[in-house]
Amino acid sequence: MALKDLLISSSPNYCKNLLSGRNVCFRPMIVGEEKSLLLAKQTEDKKSILKNLINVLSDCCSDDDIKDIKKITIAEFENLFLLLRSKSIGETETFLVKCPETQEQVQIKVNLESDLKLSVNTPNNIIKLNDNLVIVMQEPTIHALFKYPNYDKDSEELFGFIGCCIKELQTKKETINCQDMPDQEILDFVKNLNKKQFNEIIHYLNEISKTYIIANYKTKDGTSRQLKINGLFNYFSFFLTI
Repeated sequence: MALKDLLISSSPNYCKNLLSGRNVCFRPMIVGEEKSLLLAKQTEDKKSILKNLINVLSDCCSDDDIKDIKKITIAEFENLFLLLRSKSIGETETFLVKCPETQEQVQIKVNLESDLKLSVNTPNNIIKLNDNLVIVMQEPTIHALFKYPNYDKDSEELFGFIGCCIKELQTKKETINCQDMPDQEILDFVKNLNKKQFNEIIHYLNEISKTYIIANYKTKDGTSRQLKINGLFNYFSFFLTI
């Protein structure tokens, strides 16, 4: 066994339950992995950040728990990243932010394990488009985010992102597995939805479970305030400060 493999194999192993209930076991990041994430952060390129995150989390996690990390939901991936960061660098992070109300710089301290919450929602994933057509949605996976990392700012990417979340298309005669269909065919389907149908899908995506952190702080006037932090790229920006 190579010396580096001997060192890595002797690292501590942690087993934790994600907020979704999934159990995961993982080792801490090594310094080379931390450096790769810092370099990706400097690029400010979402695809580069995601590629490095996926590689690092895949290497750190046990194959018995997660066979293919790209298939876990975005919320689970966010939770796993913060757990890995917590055990590799430290559970707490202190940083300065600008208060959106007073515009002053305030210090915020966050515990990445106890302060992380999950908005537990179970919206109906079956959407009736018309009398003959029903779609079955699924929560977006990290694979969908990797393919369309700018879906929140680019309408074309939003169409593709939605397509990744359509699991099945049901008619009165058949059920079509959309996950095996060509991307372009699904994209064309999404683009041809009417406004009401499209909004029902957006409503589903807005209502699914999401992770978030509420940070409490006080401004100079003595007022207690809160800052909500959510989203994988915000977590990456705030909490990867090695």
